[in-house]
Amino acid sequence: MTLGIPPVVVLSTADFDSAVWTNKQHLAVGLARHADVTYVESFGLRAPTVSGADLRRVARRAAGRRGGGQRTAPSRPDRLRVVSPRVVPFHGAAAARRLNAQLVRRLDLPGLDEGVLWTFSPMTYGLERRARHVVYHSVDLLHTQPRVPAAALLDAERHLLRVADRVVASSTGVAAHLRAQGRDDVLLWENVADVELFAGAAVPRRPRAVFAGNLTPTKVDVGLLLDVVDRGLELVLAGPHEIDGAGRDGRVGVLLSHPRVTTVGNLPPDRLAEVVAGCTVGLVPYALNDYTAGVFPLKVYEYLAAGLAVVSTPLASLRETTAPGLSLVEASRFGAAAVAASGVPDPVVLADRRAAAASHSWTARVADAVALVDGFGA
Repeated sequence: MTLGIPPVVVLSTADFDSAVWTNKQHLAVGLARHADVTYVESFGLRAPTVSGADLRRVARRAAGRRGGGQRTAPSRPDRLRVVSPRVVPFHGAAAARRLNAQLVRRLDLPGLDEGVLWTFSPMTYGLERRARHVVYHSVDLLHTQPRVPAAALLDAERHLLRVADRVVASSTGVAAHLRAQGRDDVLLWENVADVELFAGAAVPRRPRAVFAGNLTPTKVDVGLLLDVVDRGLELVLAGPHEIDGAGRDGRVGVLLSHPRVTTVGNLPPDRLAEVVAGCTVGLVPYALNDYTAGVFPLKVYEYLAAGLAVVSTPLASLRETTAPGLSLVEASRFGAAAVAASGVPDPVVLADRRAAAASHSWTARVADAVALVDGFGA
C-alpha cells in the first residue's frame, strides 16, 4: 500500500457535527489519516418542515454558516476539511435541481479531478463527472424515508450505479436493493463500531438497559422501550430526543418522564462508552418497515464490545448475524427478553462478547477503505 493515496471528497448525508456520528463521519476521519479529505455536508434531501430545528438549519445554510450540532468529538485531523453547500432543499422540483446543479458546480473541492468522490448520497448534482474515480457507499434505503423526493433519488441512484467504479452496501437489505437496480458487484461492508473504545471502558455494572441513539420515529418503536421499563427494568437513554419529529410522538414524553428512565443526552464518545459499560443489556427497539429493512445498527457492536447482551427486533440485516449475547425477538416478547438478559455477566461471558465484536472495528473498516482508494492508483 502506498503512503500517499489520492485526495478524497466525501459527499455525506449528514452534517459533520451531527449529535450522533455514523459511518460517514467515522470513515472521513479515518481516511484523513492517510489522504487529504474534503467532507461535503448534507444537501438536505428531506424537505424541511416549519419546525424550529429545520428553519434554523435552513437559515444557517443560506447564510453559509456551519454549526448546530452537539457532538463533542476528538479533534479533527489536519487533513480533513468540511464544506457546507448552499442548496435549495426541495430536490423533487426540477427547477430546484437545475439551480442546485449550478450551486454545486461552484463548490471548491481541491483535488477532485485527480481524486476520488466517495458519496453516501445518490444525488450528486454532477460531482461524479468531476472525479477521476467514484465510490457509491449506500448505508440506507434513503428513498423510503418521509419527505424525500423518492423518484428523483432513485433516478439519480440508477445513474450513479452505472458510472461508479465501486459500489458498497452497509447491509444485506441495501445490497439486495442495489442488485435489483442492476449492479451485480456490490461489496457488503456491514456497519462497524469503535470497539476498542467501548471495550476499554471499566466502570461498575448493574442490571439496567440502555438505548444509545436518536429517538427517531421512522426507526424506533417507543412502545417497546415503555414495555421494558413497565416491567421494572431501569433504562438509560443516551442521545437526542427532539429531532426528526420525535416531539410529535406523545409516547416519547411518557417515556422521558417515567421514574425508571434516566436521560443523559448527547455525550462525548468516551463518556458514552462509560455509560454503556455500566449497563447489562443494550436495546435495538427498531420498528420493522421499508426503511429499517436496509438498516444495520452500529450500536450492536458497541454494545457487544462493552460486554452487554443485545436485544433487538428481528431486523433483516441481523438475521444472519451470530454473536454470543445477541437475541432477535418479536415485538410481543421484547420487554420480557430485555429483563431476562439483564443479569450481570461473568468474566467468561464478557470476554466472549468482546471477542465477537473485535473484528468489527473502524480500524479494520478504514483499512478496507484505504486499500480500495489506494487500488485506484495501482
